Amino acid sequence: MEETAIGTLLDSYDQYNRLKVSVYYTVCFGVLPSSLRIALPLEKTKENIETILSSLDLERHAFVVVLKNWSTEDFQDSEQVEDYVFEHVFKSISGRMIVHFTARDDLLTIDFFYNVNDADSEKWILETNHFLRSKFGSPKKPKFKVLVHHEGVFATEDVHTGDFTSVDIKELYNDDFTEIDTIISASMAKSESGIVLLHGEPGTGKTTYIKHLICKFKDKEFIFIQNDFVKDLLKPSFISFLLQNKNSVLIIEDAEKVVVSRDNVSEDSIVSTILQLTDGLFSDFLNIKILCTFNTDIDRIDKALLRKGRMIAKYNFTPLSAEKTAQLAKKLGHDSVRGSLTLADIFEYDKREFKNAVKKAVGFN
Repeated sequence: MEETAIGTLLDSYDQYNRLKVSVYYTVCFGVLPSSLRIALPLEKTKENIETILSSLDLERHAFVVVLKNWSTEDFQDSEQVEDYVFEHVFKSISGRMIVHFTARDDLLTIDFFYNVNDADSEKWILETNHFLRSKFGSPKKPKFKVLVHHEGVFATEDVHTGDFTSVDIKELYNDDFTEIDTIISASMAKSESGIVLLHGEPGTGKTTYIKHLICKFKDKEFIFIQNDFVKDLLKPSFISFLLQNKNSVLIIEDAEKVVVSRDNVSEDSIVSTILQLTDGLFSDFLNIKILCTFNTDIDRIDKALLRKGRMIAKYNFTPLSAEKTAQLAKKLGHDSVRGSLTLADIFEYDKREFKNAVKKAVGFN
């Protein structure tokens, strides 16, 4: 009997001699564990570790330490006071719980394991999780997703962006854009498909506006499609991906290769795929919106994309009017600005040799 227990305990370690805590839980309590994880954005310092551990209130359920891994310096003049434990495993026999604490780089991670039938333990874990994230968690940041493709499978990775919720549409854009913004915003709040075409020269605020939409509609999934992946829209596996991401907004920047009219548009063209997604058999089911930005003239766009009912809105971004340019520049501390400038030009006005600088587009890349 003793040998069986030792053998089972050894199974709690992987091939790299790392403890598999979920397996160890089953060894200890004989049931599969439920779990909850919290990752706190704190540096791996002795002070932060001690602060978090003291906040866990482990005495409440008589937790005992069953494992420690230390971080020490091997130098001759290293001070013992600088040594600290970067990994703890605590066990509560009475609560049938295990807490696994790990400090790595800029993240302190805590995994709680418990018996799903133990309501008191689950309540304590949820309360502790809420307390930790309320006190030590970071504010929720706006984010969008980036399309990735690996071994024939489409997926997404999260990318955080700055908070553009407070963008003043009336201040940063010409007066005729207010109505367009209202139309686009109303559409974002609905479960419907369609196309939004935003064009104009670089620096006029197209990307800023997209980030504003991302921040404004936090419950909407915005998926950025890199130019290298545009051709992949034709793949059947992409439709499978969309089935898992209904009601999303696809963002395609520099979309000339997608939307420009061609003399011979076949059923296998990217334009045809966009038409099917926004006004075909799939459209009412998927409710996919496609938001395209480009620098080319709207007259070069495939006319099928401009059809009423399919196109939600289109807008040509231009430099601010002379009046708005002067107002925004004055707010930024430039009283002598005259003429009509782009947003990029205005915000970069105080840079050296501005007038001779090459204008660059600011996008998601």
